[in-house]
Amino acid sequence: MDQIDILSGIKPGSELYRIRRERPDYVEGTELCRQTVLEPNHGFDIGHAMRAALAARMARLIGRNDLARTYDLMLDEAGSDETLAAIASAVELPTGADIFTQALVRHADLVTKTPRNNTRADIERLEAAGLSNPQIIALSELIAFVNFEARVIVGLEALERVA
Repeated sequence: MDQIDILSGIKPGSELYRIRRERPDYVEGTELCRQTVLEPNHGFDIGHAMRAALAARMARLIGRNDLARTYDLMLDEAGSDETLAAIASAVELPTGADIFTQALVRHADLVTKTPRNNTRADIERLEAAGLSNPQIIALSELIAFVNFEARVIVGLEALERVA
């Protein structure tokens, strides 16, 4: 069982569990993607704790507190602080949060809540805050994965209810 099975309520041996395993590349690929975006070999100065905090925040913004709690555990293991805890809790950042952190949070919130409103100007804002192209790509991958994962869980929950 993987995190998606657990959070969507899929039971081992169920029809939906079996159907998911007909595409092992999908199941394994999702887990590999999770590891890659949350604990990459090269984090481009966006550390594991920050990634976990942002993931928890996005999950909360989507309304998936169960998913957020899994990222909270990652954050606890990686080492949290006041700023990271605020990010993960989806509350306002502490007054002293640096521009780089503010930019990460603002962009994750924007793309999670209103993806269609994301424009080139938003990427330029990230650049103005000091993010390099590899950092912008890493942030985009994280945002995409968490939002993808949450939506897959919602879809599988719905299928499990009707199966």
